[in-house]
Amino acid sequence: GNIALWTVRHDEGRQIALLKGHTSPVSVLKVTPDEFGAVSGSWDKTIKVRAASNFGGNAMYWDLNTGQAVRTFDKHISQISAISFRPDWRDSEPPMSLDPDQGPADGADTAGGRPVPIMLSTSIDGKCIIWDVRDPTPIPRDFGIPHKTPPWALSNTWNVTGDRIYVGRRNNTIDEYDFASGNLVQSLRLPINSGPVSALHIMPNNRHLICCSLDNIRMWDLQKPQEKKGSVPFQIVSGHHGGTISQIFIDPSQRFMVSASGNRGWDGPSNKN
Repeated sequence: GNIALWTVRHDEGRQIALLKGHTSPVSVLKVTPDEFGAVSGSWDKTIKVRAASNFGGNAMYWDLNTGQAVRTFDKHISQISAISFRPDWRDSEPPMSLDPDQGPADGADTAGGRPVPIMLSTSIDGKCIIWDVRDPTPIPRDFGIPHKTPPWALSNTWNVTGDRIYVGRRNNTIDEYDFASGNLVQSLRLPINSGPVSALHIMPNNRHLICCSLDNIRMWDLQKPQEKKGSVPFQIVSGHHGGTISQIFIDPSQRFMVSASGNRGWDGPSNKN
């Protein structure tokens, strides 16, 4: 459950701090957009009884200048699977409230349209929760699980403009939500044998969504209708096969993508690539 902070440019390999706070393995680690903090999610089995459960997954906000945990997000009741931050607003836009019927939260800095740090976290039980990182006593917004959808939310991402949220699930689907209303817009369904959607990334044109699963990587065209006969709304990016794709990274120029996969032999044959 510990997190080590290391130097990489000067005096390489020196441990600056050891961030202690989690009591179980850390499953997610993200640096905040301003690069002054980090958010971690874990399997914490703390004594918090919720929904007849005796375990919970906590997310923690760390101040990288002091090495101390600033805040704990503890509304999840199972392992944290993914964390992402809403893209910054343009300089001319004022911060928005989580409640579309209200103005900016008390104490919000609206001068110059500074971005509000909004965070999305998902967990293995299928929950998707929105947080305002500034608010020490939040009422988080919980996106519901669609009807007849099994639990497990393994991945999430925002679109470029921050008004849509995509959540990858175990049943070969990606659920698209509207951020302002919290309503489900649509469910993108992959082929039945593709496996859980384990990683997602939106391209800068706000049209193509990179979807990773057990069999391969797909680039989904969000403007193509799913139900049109003979139309395939995605393009397969060949390379992976037989191992869950755990991570993808696309460089800032959007020219290159790095992907990683494997299953350690836990489920069927090991990855061939």
